[in-house]
Amino acid sequence: MKHIRFYLNKDLDKYVAFQFLHEKAAGVDFGEKIQKDHPYLTIARKTKDALGKKRIVNAYFDVFYKKHRQELEKKLSLVRTMWRDKEKDFFDTTEALFDGFEFREGMYIAYLSIIDCNPRFLDSKTFQWFYQKNIEETVFTIAHELLHFIFFDFANKKLKKEITKISEERLWNLSEIFNAVVLKAEIYKNIINPKYVIPYPEHKKYLHTFEKKLKNVKDMREFIMWGIQTLK
Repeated sequence: MKHIRFYLNKDLDKYVAFQFLHEKAAGVDFGEKIQKDHPYLTIARKTKDALGKKRIVNAYFDVFYKKHRQELEKKLSLVRTMWRDKEKDFFDTTEALFDGFEFREGMYIAYLSIIDCNPRFLDSKTFQWFYQKNIEETVFTIAHELLHFIFFDFANKKLKKEITKISEERLWNLSEIFNAVVLKAEIYKNIINPKYVIPYPEHKKYLHTFEKKLKNVKDMREFIMWGIQTLK
C-alpha cells in the first residue's frame, strides 16, 4: 500500500501561482481565486511584464511563508495525522473499484499550498492542497487527486488505444467528471463527505447521465470507455 508524504514547498507554490494567475478551466477562474485569497497579487495579475510579474509573486510568497511558517507547519502536521486514519481504507476501496489494479510507483507527495488551485502532476504522482480548507474538504481534495493518478494509469494501461484518439482537454474533462461521480458513490461514504464533492460548473450537466451509467456497468474499463464515447 502506498503512503502519502506531506511537505511544504514554497518554490513549487510560487511556480503554480505564477502559472495559474490567468488560468481558466471548465467555468473556474483560478486567477480570481488567487486574487481573492491574496489581494496583493492583483498587482501581479495586472503586470504585463512576465519577469516583473514573477518578481512580485516571489517576493510575496517569501514574506508570507516567513510570517506564517509556524501556522503552515501546524496545519501540515494536522492533515498528515488525519489522513493516516483514512489512507488504508481509501487505497483498498479504490483498488477494489478498479478490479485490483494497483496504484503505480511514484513519489505520492501532498504539498501544502497557500493558493486554492490544487493541481496534480501525473508523472511524479504529486499534488497540492489548499491550507485553508477544513479537514473534510482536505480529505476530499487528497482523495480527488489520488483518484486522478489511478484513473490515468488505468486508462493508459487498459485503454491506451482509445485515449490516444481524443484530445488532452477531452480526457481531462472526462477525468474530472469521473471523479465528481465516483467519489459520491456509496463505497466512499465512510471516507468522504459528499457535500464537498463539488464539480466544475461546466461539468454539472453531465453528472446525472454519468451517475446513472455508473450503476449499470460491470467494471471501470466499461465505464471509462463509455465516457470516452459519450463526452463530446
